[in-house]
Amino acid sequence: MGKTNKTRHQMPEKKQLSGESVRLATSLVINSVLLLFVYYGAMAINIPIIASTVTIAYMVILGGFLIAYVAYNRAFSRKGITPDMLPDSWSQEQKQNYIDDGERRIKRSRWMLAVIIPFLVTFIADALYLFIWNGLLANLFK
Repeated sequence: MGKTNKTRHQMPEKKQLSGESVRLATSLVINSVLLLFVYYGAMAINIPIIASTVTIAYMVILGGFLIAYVAYNRAFSRKGITPDMLPDSWSQEQKQNYIDDGERRIKRSRWMLAVIIPFLVTFIADALYLFIWNGLLANLFK
């Protein structure tokens, strides 16, 4: 009989989700469902002016929030910065303030993701429907 491996692979301990993470995940799901409902509801009404108005509004809102998110976070130029990457002419306090400001901005703007991601989900779902379901798979099921 062959030898058995006495050491078993242990699963890493799971981290507890913070209340903020649970709230963000919940809002992502709720917002995605609501936006999908409104979007496909507008498409189902089959009145071109309503469908195009909703589509344009979704694009403008998504674009605005994306620009605001990237601009507020200064194009994420401070992400992953270490003090030794900053100019030598700066004091340690200046360097730390610069790094802390970048981290603070990312934390403060996290709520914007609860708006951006559901709009992205809506456009991805629509693209999948148009190009995969109607484009490729519809021909298979004729």
